[in-house]
Amino acid sequence: MKVVSLTSGGIDSFVMAVMLQEKGMEIHPLFINYGQLAYERECASFLKVCKYLNLEPETIDISNFGKFITSGITSDDLNVIDDAFLPNRNLLFLTLASSYAYQNDIFQVAIGIIENPIFSDQTEEFLLATEKCLKESLEVDMNLLYPLKKLNKLDIYKLAYKLELPLDIIYYCHVGGAEPCNKCLACQEHVKAKDQIKKLKEAGEIDWI
Repeated sequence: MKVVSLTSGGIDSFVMAVMLQEKGMEIHPLFINYGQLAYERECASFLKVCKYLNLEPETIDISNFGKFITSGITSDDLNVIDDAFLPNRNLLFLTLASSYAYQNDIFQVAIGIIENPIFSDQTEEFLLATEKCLKESLEVDMNLLYPLKKLNKLDIYKLAYKLELPLDIIYYCHVGGAEPCNKCLACQEHVKAKDQIKKLKEAGEIDWI
């Protein structure tokens, strides 16, 4: 079964792609350049993930979007934390991915949204409403998959380590620098999860790392 998998070069979509592969699904990874500050490093990681998983990468360039609809993740004139919300980002991603899927006779789109939503376009209610809208718009049974929705960032890291994934190829910082800023919302999530992993390992509660 085929699926268009939204892939960012980060750990969530990486783990999701592996999970989909293990279920025997034919994955069509899609990266979207929406004008994010971290575009170059995210895209480089996306290509590395695709190479590791032996997948054929596809990209969509809508970089002008980030120039007109700005946030702290598309403009360094705004605060990367306080202004992090980019209106309709995930709605845009799912619309583009489902359009691409439709054109290629694919009727499933996967997105790596996890639990504990920060923004309104990360909730299960949003995903269900969007799926219904896409089905009405396309007049086909377009299904949205979000297999990580009940997992938090710590769970994702646990899975990544169990799967022995090369985490040195991922990128997650919203700022887009050579090294993670350790301040943006994405970095905060990763730093917290890594600290939790370290404590669990020291306590002997995990032994596969």
